[in-house]
Amino acid sequence: MAEIVCIGYACADVAIRGTDLGTPFTEEFKFYDNMMLGVGGDAANEAIVMAHLGKDVKLITGLGDDSVGDFIESVFSSANIDTSAIHRTESSVSSMTLVVVQKDGQRNFVIPKEYPKSSLFEPQLDAAKGASIVSLGSIFSPPLTTADRVHRIVRELKSDKTLICADVVYTPTDPECSLEKIKDSLKYIDFIFPNEEEARGLTGKDTLDQMADQFLAYGVKNVLIKIGKDGCFFKNKTDRFFSPCIGPKGIDTTGAGDNFAAGFITALSEGKSLKECCIFAAAVAGVGCQAIGSNAGVKSRAQVEEFLEKYYLKEN
Repeated sequence: MAEIVCIGYACADVAIRGTDLGTPFTEEFKFYDNMMLGVGGDAANEAIVMAHLGKDVKLITGLGDDSVGDFIESVFSSANIDTSAIHRTESSVSSMTLVVVQKDGQRNFVIPKEYPKSSLFEPQLDAAKGASIVSLGSIFSPPLTTADRVHRIVRELKSDKTLICADVVYTPTDPECSLEKIKDSLKYIDFIFPNEEEARGLTGKDTLDQMADQFLAYGVKNVLIKIGKDGCFFKNKTDRFFSPCIGPKGIDTTGAGDNFAAGFITALSEGKSLKECCIFAAAVAGVGCQAIGSNAGVKSRAQVEEFLEKYYLKEN
């Protein structure tokens, strides 16, 4: 059994930087600075980054029975990720996303109006039982789109020996995006990683403390709210602290939250303190933002350690 199991979404990413898609075409062509084909999706990003950090990772995700799925799976295999639990759906395409990266590093996504059947697969949980840590890529994102499915996963996999980590997404127009909908599942979650906008939308609260307290009231053990360039805010029943962002401004923030989660889970698996986990997570996210693509920045553990030494340890 792999030490860490990631469950969630995977897709092919086409990332484009340095073009203006907000204005009409006046000629036949527009030009771009950079374009790349890669793999994205919350669970995929986490698994790839943790594998590059030297962790033993299994990925449970869904792909279509097509050439795009073949490409995505080949990327996982080349990263030495255990792909034995990947579900390939016959007569279905794999999901794809267009990522438009702005000059300031912020990004926008063009996603499917309806996710293909391959992304909405039913995870087979026997492949995850016994793992030290199970990470749910994002609650409310495929395949974790229903409260019943989320509850089945966390109830079956949570044990004294297994920590459950989860990110979330928030879509205001989706009636399923509600803490009340998943209230029976939250008590099984040890660490949750919303960003500030997601935490505000899901809780309806205004301050970071109020948002964290709402998650804690539902039974989540530890809350980390990602606050962009200001780092993250951590709170549980006994501890409360801020942890800084690390490193220079990046060129692409795509997947920054997934990189952060991957770094935190990596440090957590190694018994580091909660503050040390946050610092390492920030360093991983900082490295990730220095390259185009949601998981292309982090190449090795040594790279992150060098970044951490240069931009944090020398100053603290």
